[in-house]
Amino acid sequence: MRILLLFPTSPLPVFSGGRRRMYEITRRLARRHELTILAFWRDEEARAGLAQLAAETGAEVIAVPWRQGLWEHYGPRAWVRRWQALRGPLPADVVLWQRPAMASALADVLARKAVDLIQVEWPYLAPYALRHPRLPAVLITYDIFSVALARRAGLEERSRPRRRLLTQAQRWQHYEANLYPRLAAVAAMSAVDADHIRRLAPTARVVVLPNGVDTAAFTPGPVRAQARHLLFVGSPTHAPNLDGACWLLEAIWPPLKARHPELTLTLANLDHPRIRRRLGPGVECTGHLPDLTPLYRRADVALAPLRAGSGTRLKILEAFALGVPVVSTRLGHEGLEVTPGEHLLSAEEAEAFVAAVERLLADAELRRHLARQARHLVETRYDWEIIVAQHEQLYQALCAAC
Repeated sequence: MRILLLFPTSPLPVFSGGRRRMYEITRRLARRHELTILAFWRDEEARAGLAQLAAETGAEVIAVPWRQGLWEHYGPRAWVRRWQALRGPLPADVVLWQRPAMASALADVLARKAVDLIQVEWPYLAPYALRHPRLPAVLITYDIFSVALARRAGLEERSRPRRRLLTQAQRWQHYEANLYPRLAAVAAMSAVDADHIRRLAPTARVVVLPNGVDTAAFTPGPVRAQARHLLFVGSPTHAPNLDGACWLLEAIWPPLKARHPELTLTLANLDHPRIRRRLGPGVECTGHLPDLTPLYRRADVALAPLRAGSGTRLKILEAFALGVPVVSTRLGHEGLEVTPGEHLLSAEEAEAFVAAVERLLADAELRRHLARQARHLVETRYDWEIIVAQHEQLYQALCAAC
């Protein structure tokens, strides 16, 4: 098939769950299909990443500049866009992501080559595909933004930021309800997200194309008799990760460290001023790392102390594949087909989260049991090869209906 992909950025280098998904799906699709990729770039690292993606996959990769000269940043059009983002009816991200360069690049591609369908990563890029209604368009929704923003607002104690979050949540809800039915299909990360979409847009065609993990590349290591190292992975560009890391450092880590002085905690990919201000004894914080496998190999327990967001967490699936037992909040493992006590331990309040970690620290056999069950789950349900096959089934059905 001839598939055109719209990306907000380069999947390479991989340092977030969204980038990981884009990369793993793309490189597998490229083995069997003709891919054309249009992606924004903002810096030389992203532009080099797109060149690497083209070399690895053989796809035609078109790097679209986010900004074309100072006029686009300081000129009248930029001021209009900022005003619309602040005061208009559309979500700010939707307004800010509309760039003439991408619209022009997409039109040029469609004028010179045949395409069977368009796949759009993230809903703020969907307006580009809607300009070409003769082609079926698939939207990949990593998050339900109206849900994620409302959950963040529920955690915000300051009134002004809370109002801003609620305003954006309402704009996203209106945008999503109008957007989803206009697409050939909307792909959610889980059945939970799919239900949110159906409530917003009952006439939309919704499918579940979950997140996954490379179970051939990620293999489990041994479960050590003594557990001393904890790990939390998350990109600081995703607000729920920052909130989770701050909650971990303020409410969970201090009692753990006080009762278990030998413990260490690593925060991977989370180098950020809000995190650095809260670092204490026994805590290491890293910037972007190209390969997290050594950190998982060192970890005895992986943590997912998330209190906001939507979608599903690749960090949990990667820990499962690598044989690292997990302690998560309910929201952290929301949407994954897990049973607490069988695949991971689940806890909501800080005190219960501490108790769950301590339970794993004290019980090597429980850690082994969770690791075995979780590994079996990702092998049978969340391997990328299974998920790519589900993508292809959807493509075939959409093209057959045209």
